Amino acid sequence: MTKISDSVKVIVDNNLIYSMTISSGLCNYTKIAEDIKDKVEAMTGKNVKFNTIVKVLTNMKAVKPEYTDDLDILRKSSLTIEYEYSILYFDDLKKVPDNAILIMKESNFYVCIANIGNRESKIALIKIILPKESSFTPGLTLLITDYLMTYGIKFTNIYRLDTEIWIIIDNANAGKALFHLSNLLHSN
Repeated sequence: MTKISDSVKVIVDNNLIYSMTISSGLCNYTKIAEDIKDKVEAMTGKNVKFNTIVKVLTNMKAVKPEYTDDLDILRKSSLTIEYEYSILYFDDLKKVPDNAILIMKESNFYVCIANIGNRESKIALIKIILPKESSFTPGLTLLITDYLMTYGIKFTNIYRLDTEIWIIIDNANAGKALFHLSNLLHSN
């Protein structure tokens, strides 16, 4: 029968975001334990107490992860947030505002993201400006996506544009996302 600690280690070792957050000290042990409890029980073949998983996670040794370069790139990045954005829909490309930052064609209409200067807007834009050397580094967007999801932060869309990552998020979650991203980017 598989030990609880062994099953937790296997799950963490095979998940980049879990490994990264535990080894960087930016871990939400409770959230990870919630996410992996079913897998641990399936691997061990028995009911496992939630607190036991949390204890195993907190006792995991920090080892130098393979993705250190990715974290170094993120730590050289800058983080900004802008409010008053909206997602707008148009049937004609000529109607799209000049200040649209992103335009997508969907079926018979255009979707754009624009800063309309409306204080009632419910969308914010978080930008992570990456260093030049990151343009050939794959997986950063996935890493950010998984990191935010680990903390239960929902966002509308995430885009990678060469050396920028744009996160479109509602105002209610923007502050929480900014806090956690700031911890990731600026932790020692």
